[in-house]
Amino acid sequence: MFKGFSKKQVKLQFSTCGEIMIDSLPFAFGVESIGKTSDKGLCVSVSGDAVDDGRVTFSDLEYYENHSGSVTVVKHGIKLVTKSDGKKIYQAKFSRIPIAEKDTSSFFHKVTEEDVIQRINCEIAFKVTPHYSGDDTPEVMLTVYPYENPLTGSAVEWIKVTSDKDYFLHKFSKGEKNRK
Repeated sequence: MFKGFSKKQVKLQFSTCGEIMIDSLPFAFGVESIGKTSDKGLCVSVSGDAVDDGRVTFSDLEYYENHSGSVTVVKHGIKLVTKSDGKKIYQAKFSRIPIAEKDTSSFFHKVTEEDVIQRINCEIAFKVTPHYSGDDTPEVMLTVYPYENPLTGSAVEWIKVTSDKDYFLHKFSKGEKNRK
């Protein structure tokens, strides 16, 4: 076996992520560490054809800084950047957000208050506002990657975007009709 593959690496996964982004409504998502600790930071990006052609835009990125259970909202913003291949993506760089290692030693015993605080300290939460006015539901790729291990440590999710502010109401009422 190759020596480099047996080492524990920095890796993120989504701990929370909504089902759909709705025009002008804040979209919350969070990541947690499932690998080792890193102090090199991370990057949040949103990409896809709908971003590249300007149909979907984003503003108001915030993150929730956690200090042993005490949370502070930090307004950060998200910038539209053009990559070297000419495609456009939204990106927010966080060089000072530490990624904590998740403690798995308490997996098989009664959960304590310290266990809950430690789990919360391993999560990094964000909120961003999408803007979209079309009639379809394009998809965007939400990616959060650690700078130390961007290729295999990324959390990636494809999310649909809608301009229908009553999406969930319409979704469930359509489901009711289909069941009859």
